[in-house]
Amino acid sequence: MKDSLSAKTDHRRYLMHIILLALLYFVTGKLSIAVINNSYIITMGIFVPEGFAMAAVLIYGYRIWPGIFLGQFVLSLSEHVPLLPSLGIALSNSLEAIIVWHLFHAMRLNRSLSTLRDVMGLFAIILFAAQPFSAFFGTLFLQLASLLESNYWLSLFSWWFGNSMAQVLWTPMLLLLYAHRKEIRYTSLLGIVGLFGALIYALLFFTQIYSLPLLIAITMPIVIYITIFRDLLTGTILVVTMSVITMAAAYTHTGIFSVYNVSDNIINLNFYLLSHVLVVLVVGTLYHENSRTRERLQQLNLTLEEQVTAQVDTLREQQAIIAEQSKLASLGELLGMIAHQWRQPLNRINANIAVIDTLTGENPTIHEKIENVKKQTRYLSETIEDFSHFFHPDKKKLTFEPSKTVHKALMLIEPKEVGISFDIPDTPVYITSYENEYLQVLLSILHNMLENFKVHRTANPCIHIALTETTQEVILSLEDNGGGIKTEKIENIFDPFVTANVTGKNSGLGLYMARVLVHTSMKGTLKAQNQHNGVLFTITLPKGKQNNA
Repeated sequence: MKDSLSAKTDHRRYLMHIILLALLYFVTGKLSIAVINNSYIITMGIFVPEGFAMAAVLIYGYRIWPGIFLGQFVLSLSEHVPLLPSLGIALSNSLEAIIVWHLFHAMRLNRSLSTLRDVMGLFAIILFAAQPFSAFFGTLFLQLASLLESNYWLSLFSWWFGNSMAQVLWTPMLLLLYAHRKEIRYTSLLGIVGLFGALIYALLFFTQIYSLPLLIAITMPIVIYITIFRDLLTGTILVVTMSVITMAAAYTHTGIFSVYNVSDNIINLNFYLLSHVLVVLVVGTLYHENSRTRERLQQLNLTLEEQVTAQVDTLREQQAIIAEQSKLASLGELLGMIAHQWRQPLNRINANIAVIDTLTGENPTIHEKIENVKKQTRYLSETIEDFSHFFHPDKKKLTFEPSKTVHKALMLIEPKEVGISFDIPDTPVYITSYENEYLQVLLSILHNMLENFKVHRTANPCIHIALTETTQEVILSLEDNGGGIKTEKIENIFDPFVTANVTGKNSGLGLYMARVLVHTSMKGTLKAQNQHNGVLFTITLPKGKQNNA
C-alpha cells in the first residue's frame, strides 16, 4: 500500500515538473522573442528557455523531455509556424535534451560545476553537440516548409548562437543555485544583487555611456571581485541580472543600444554578456578550485605532521622497550651464568652437610641447624633459578594458578614490614597465558607500591590481594594504603617515561611495559584507580581450564 502511494506521489510530481517546465519554456520564449524585437522564431538574441531546459534535464533527468517538447511545440504554433515544422522543431529540441544528459554523464561531469573541467565540459556540450544538433534540424524543418526568411547559413548560425548564449548564461546559474540551495544566505545575496542591479540600471538608463569597452571596464572588475571574494553562484546571478536589465535596455533602445540598428545592438548585447559570463565562470572556478586545493594541501600537511609525530613517538616507545628488553636479556644471561657457577658450590655444600649430619649422630640441636642450612641453600638455588627464568620468558602459553604466581612474586620481592592480606577462593582458579610475563606485571605493580610506601613514609603499610572469577574472566586486585598516586589523570601512569615516584629515580617504563604485556601479549586489561587511602590495580585476563595445565 505504501509503495502504491509512493508511486502515485512520484507520478504526480513527475507530471507537475513536466507542466511547469512546459509553461516556463513557453513564457520565457515569448518574452525572449518580444524583447529582441523579432517576431520570428529564429533569432540571434538570447533565447532564454533553452537555458532553463538544459538545467532541468541535468537536474531532473532526461525523462523531463516532454516538458521541453510541449513548451517548444506551443511556442512554435504561437509564432505562426505550421503544425509539421512545429512538431519537428519540438522533437529536435527534446532529442537535444536527451543527448545533453547522456553526454554530461558519459563525460563524468559534476552538475555543481566545482572544477574548471566541469565548466569547460558543459561549454563543449553546448557549443559542439547540443546546439549544432538542434540548430541543424530546426532550420532544416523550416527550410523544408519554405519558412526561412533569410539564407540557410545565416539562420543556422543565428539559431546556434542565440540558443548557445542562453545556455551558457542561464544553465550554470541554475545548476549552481540548485547545488547550493541549502546554504544560500538569501538576505545578503538579495542585497548584493539589488545594489548591482541598481548600478547597471543607472549606467544604462541614466548615464551617457555609448562606448561598449568603457561599459565593460566599469562592470567587469565589480563582477570579478564579487565572484572571487564571495562565491561563483553570486557571480553568475549578477551576470544573469545584468542580462535581464541589458535586454530591457536593448528593447527600449536606451543608452548604448540607441546608437545602432537592431542587429548591431544584439551583437553588442551578446558580446557584453558573453565576456562577463566567460570571465566569471573561468576565473571564478579557477580561483575557488585553487582555494579548495590549498585547503586540502594544508589539511594534508597537518595530517602528515600528525602522522609523523605519532610515528616518532611510537619509534621512541619501541626503542625504549627494546633498550629495556636488551637490559633484561643481558641481566638474564648474567643471572644464568651466576646460577651455573652457584650450582656446583651449593651441591658441594649440601653434600658436606649430609656427611656432617651423619657424623654428628643424634644431636637434635645440630640436626636442626643442618636442616636449616639445607633449607637456605635450596631457597638460594630456587631464587636464582626463578630470576633466571623470569628474565628469559619462553613465550609459551601455560595454564597456571595466579594465586601461586602472586606468592612467587612476593617471595622474590620479600616486602619487609609490609602487611599482606589475601582474599583468594578455596577452589583453584586458572589462567591460560604467559606466567613469566604475568609475574613481571605483578613485580612492577608491587615494586611501585613499595616505592610509594617509602615516598609517603606510610605508617603500617599493607597490601590487600583479592582474586575473583566470572564465567569468562579472572580478576586479580592489588590494593595498598600508600596514599594513592598524585596525578591529574591516573591513567597517565601507564604512559612511557611517566613515573609516579616523585623522587624521579624510576625510568617510568615499568608500568608502561606492564600495560603492554597485559593488553597486547596476554589480551587482557590493566587498570588503576585511587581508592580509599591508596591505589587499586586490577588485572583482568581470560580464564583457563585445569586440564590444560
